[in-house]
Amino acid sequence: MLSRLKIRTRVILLGGIPVAFLLLILVVSVWVANTKDRYFHQLYDEHLAVLADVMATQQLLQQDALQPIRQYRTGWSSAEATDESVRALLNQAATHWQAFEALRPPLASADDSDVVDYTELDESFLQAIAKYEEWLTPAGTDALTVRILNESTITSEINQYINHFSSLVDGFVQQQIESAVVVRDQAERLTWLLGWIYLLGGGVLLAGVVVFIWVIQRSIRLPLEGLRNLLNQVAANSDLRLRADDSGEDEVAEAAKALNIMLLHMQRLIQDLATNSSTLNEQAKLVQSSSDHISVGTQTQATRSETLAAAIAQMSAAASQVANHAERGAERVGDTEALSNAGQTIVQENAGMIEQLARQVAVGAEVVVGLQRDSEKISDVLDVIRKISEQTNLLALNAAIEAARAGEAGRGFSVVADEVRSLSASTRDATESIRVMIEQLQQQAGQAVETMTSVKSQAERTVGLSKNSEQHFADIRKAIAGIADVTQQIFAATDEQQKVASDTAGNITQLNEEITQLSGAALNAADASANMSQQTEYLAAGWQQFKA
Repeated sequence: MLSRLKIRTRVILLGGIPVAFLLLILVVSVWVANTKDRYFHQLYDEHLAVLADVMATQQLLQQDALQPIRQYRTGWSSAEATDESVRALLNQAATHWQAFEALRPPLASADDSDVVDYTELDESFLQAIAKYEEWLTPAGTDALTVRILNESTITSEINQYINHFSSLVDGFVQQQIESAVVVRDQAERLTWLLGWIYLLGGGVLLAGVVVFIWVIQRSIRLPLEGLRNLLNQVAANSDLRLRADDSGEDEVAEAAKALNIMLLHMQRLIQDLATNSSTLNEQAKLVQSSSDHISVGTQTQATRSETLAAAIAQMSAAASQVANHAERGAERVGDTEALSNAGQTIVQENAGMIEQLARQVAVGAEVVVGLQRDSEKISDVLDVIRKISEQTNLLALNAAIEAARAGEAGRGFSVVADEVRSLSASTRDATESIRVMIEQLQQQAGQAVETMTSVKSQAERTVGLSKNSEQHFADIRKAIAGIADVTQQIFAATDEQQKVASDTAGNITQLNEEITQLSGAALNAADASANMSQQTEYLAAGWQQFKA
């Protein structure tokens, strides 16, 4: 239930409930204080204040007023002084009695025989006053009543009226004292009850506050300990499948929900890394294998190009010989008839050499065509390398983004992702350089194919001419004038063939150098693929620490 409350609300309750109890105790204390004040006022107003007037009246009638009479009886005071003094005291007694009548409370139980009745008090007071008046009435012209002078008479009347009034007053005073004791006992019981209320209420309040504090701290401590234990388990076991208890609506539950979402995102990231790293590793191995094939192919092409260069050199030497023979034939055109047999032999040798040259040119054309096909395969492999590099770059970028979201825990993945992205960029640049070189190689190979085709065609035509020359050798002697022209054409053709052979040899040499560069680039691509494979394995070793 407390988990549905915010921690701030729990803290407010933790302070508010004791304050409410304290306010309740304060209200009870105020009520008790008012009740005690009411008891004390009742004690004073109903039982103590009235005693002053009634006891003053008692003293005036029982002691003060009798003193002048006793002095008169002993001769120490005159009749006039005695009369004046006694009447003044009687007036004071009447005044106190009137005050007593105004202040005296109603009787608690008038039916009780032990309770002094106000009527009896009033009658006794009036009788006492009347007796004093009677005592002060002169017996003659010169003296007060004779009964004052009679000891037995005045003593009897004092006992009958004055002492009776005094005894009634004493009974009334005792009655008020007993009533005051009752009020005092009520106040003491209230004080005792208040003490027990304070003691029990304080104990209950203290126990309730302690229990409430324990419940509040437990409702806060247990979820926090659960989060701490979960984080310790994740840190110790790298298990991203664990989830925190997010039940409740307080701040701890909100933190647990946020932690569960973060763990879910990290789990999905590790799963994606597992899938993509396997694919990336396979593609890196494929690139490495393709680079090895390219390296082997370039070495084979280099060997073929060297063979082709040797054949072209032989063809150039043969063409040079043909040119020399043609030049000598032009110079010795006059001796053509005499040397016709030797010329026939030379023509036959020329035909054989040209046929051999045609075969070598055909082989060179096949080599160049094979080189062109291999360069096209290299272009396909380079496209594969470029796609792999782009995919690697995207995967590394995604890994860097997710590692940045992970914060401190993903710093290692961020470094690995940056290294992979750097290797991908290097691979892309190397692939682009290789692609440019392959395009140049393809262009030059195409030119070489066209040249070799032209040379082959010319060689075939030359073979045909040689055969025709052999077949019509008998007519040569009849057409000596035309032999010079034909010889000049042969010289020009062989000179052109020599030039073409020289150009072809230069192109083959350049092609050999470019193939060597392509082989080095293929080796670099293989090394980059191996490094990328190692980085992929390192990345896989990093994510495999986590259980997703």
